Amino acid sequence: MKKGKFESLSFKIMSSIVITSIIIIIGIFLAFEKINKKAFYNVEVQKATLILKTIEPVVAIDIYLDMQSKIRLLLKQLIQNKDILSIKILKDGATLYVVKSKNKSESLFIVKKDISQPNSQKKMATIELNYSNHNYKQLIKKYNKLLVVMLIIMLIIFILLSLYIDKLLKPLKQIARVLKGFSPEKKIQMEPIKQNNEISLIVSALNEMQKKICDFTNKQKDINIFLEEEVNKKTKELQAQLFKDDLTQLPNRKKLFNDIEHSKHDAALLILNIDDFKEINDFYGQNAGDYVLVEFTKRLLHFFEEEKNISLSRLSGDEFSLFFEHKPSHRTFMKVVNRLTKEIEKMVFEYEQSEIYIRVTFGGTMDTDEMLEKADIALKLAKEQKKYFLLYDAKLDVKRQYKENMEWVKKIKSAIKEERIIPFFQPIFDAKTQEPVSYECLIRLIDTDGSVVSPFKFLTIAQKSKLYPQLTKIMIEKSCQYFQHRETTFSVNLSINDILDVDMVAYIQKNVKKYGVNNKIVFEILETEGIDNYEEVSSFILSMKRLGCKISIDDFGSGYSNFEHILKLDIDYIKIDGSLIKHLDTDVNVQIVVETIVSFAKKLNLIIIAEFVHNQAVFEKVKSLDIERIQGFYLGEPEKEILEN
Repeated sequence: MKKGKFESLSFKIMSSIVITSIIIIIGIFLAFEKINKKAFYNVEVQKATLILKTIEPVVAIDIYLDMQSKIRLLLKQLIQNKDILSIKILKDGATLYVVKSKNKSESLFIVKKDISQPNSQKKMATIELNYSNHNYKQLIKKYNKLLVVMLIIMLIIFILLSLYIDKLLKPLKQIARVLKGFSPEKKIQMEPIKQNNEISLIVSALNEMQKKICDFTNKQKDINIFLEEEVNKKTKELQAQLFKDDLTQLPNRKKLFNDIEHSKHDAALLILNIDDFKEINDFYGQNAGDYVLVEFTKRLLHFFEEEKNISLSRLSGDEFSLFFEHKPSHRTFMKVVNRLTKEIEKMVFEYEQSEIYIRVTFGGTMDTDEMLEKADIALKLAKEQKKYFLLYDAKLDVKRQYKENMEWVKKIKSAIKEERIIPFFQPIFDAKTQEPVSYECLIRLIDTDGSVVSPFKFLTIAQKSKLYPQLTKIMIEKSCQYFQHRETTFSVNLSINDILDVDMVAYIQKNVKKYGVNNKIVFEILETEGIDNYEEVSSFILSMKRLGCKISIDDFGSGYSNFEHILKLDIDYIKIDGSLIKHLDTDVNVQIVVETIVSFAKKLNLIIIAEFVHNQAVFEKVKSLDIERIQGFYLGEPEKEILEN
């Protein structure tokens, strides 16, 4: 057992490594222990320092007693030392004594020491010793010789070790050469090694492993063939699923993209959307909605089963497309739209004893560039214009408008994030004193270049992009904060949607209480969308007036406005719309309307405000009608700050 252990390859390799390591460690240790450059240097430094320490007391006494001859004699005696190249005694930067040796050795270093008075620590001078490198060089030479010898020894050891290891591993190299030609199809036979060590065990194991690999390879080939067939089958299934809608089994949006891409720019597209499909889901349930979509798909497929040029796809929940692989004439295209419209109008979907009808809107394009985008634009525009069909036309300039709107949405979002939405304040004057009695807070956007952007450019877009509530909240908080410590009243505009938004009302009440402006703020309700929800609006007005706030009807007299609002709502102010006031000095009919509004409001004890007073003539006419308050560019424009009197 012991003999086998000592003959093992691992033992021999490990023994060689251990022995080599020990030799290297001992050699490095002896070399650095016996001869060390730093130690040599330190020895020479200590010798020079010791010399200075020895002579410093003697020199100090001689200098103190002004015994110059003794000093020179002492220095001459010291210079006899072959390792001392020069000695200087310096005082206040000047050389008092200097003695140099004739020895041509190079200087190793300069050592300095202060000379103190014998009876105190007061510095009298400095002695400077220039020490030779002769001894240091001799020691270094010895060190280098020894180092070379050690390196030669180490090199010889490693060479011998390499030769020995190479001899040990020679059988392994032979095995490696044989294994290079191995493959599962080509079996090789390795001759057993006679030596009783790990290599012989490796050869036996490799022969056994080779047999198992060949058996496994044969089985694996059969498995691979089976897996390849399954992968191809699943790949085809996934490709079909990738381009197919799960519910209707129609080609999906990705398939349409693919068809458009390979259409060779000779195609047309029609998108149809089921109007108010959400109502079917809400009223009849999700299952009913799915049923309608599946049945609608079947009927569309039946309708176009003989049309080889048209392929049907489902783009989204309630949106389908008709792709014309070859562009038809305009007449043929319209004929398809009209026939399909009439067919859909006849469709009735029976679901659980209920009859469900649908309406659709079409958007189409015969322009091959950006086809899907243009058809979608036409569809959206058709819905906005309440039309059943609209064909995309470059003259509509819708794409540019959409692009501009998107740019404005980005600008608004950036302005909100960077706090560049701020209120400007336009004064409202007392008609008699012509002094400002209140201020209307008007929204402004400060552009990145510092220019002020009017709300006419971005407010409508903000409403469409659902950013409007954020703007309202910003105006509410900043306006309340601005007038927190001011005595004057101020007004903020609110839309009907703001009033009907529970979260917005809570936010308004929170800021009114937070900044303590409940007795200063006036809410101007905008007459832009109609006040139909009187109960909700009345509830808002009541809750605000309980806090001490005032209410005004803004833009009164514009469009549909009527006196019903004044009678049904508990308001404090009426602001007559600028569309009436700006022509008050020239239009007799306008004068009659304004006089009627003023007379009616005064009987109800309401304060009347005339806006858009832009010149002297209108101003004088407003005063003659006994209107209490005036607002307009003639007296004061909106400003970022209120000028204190």
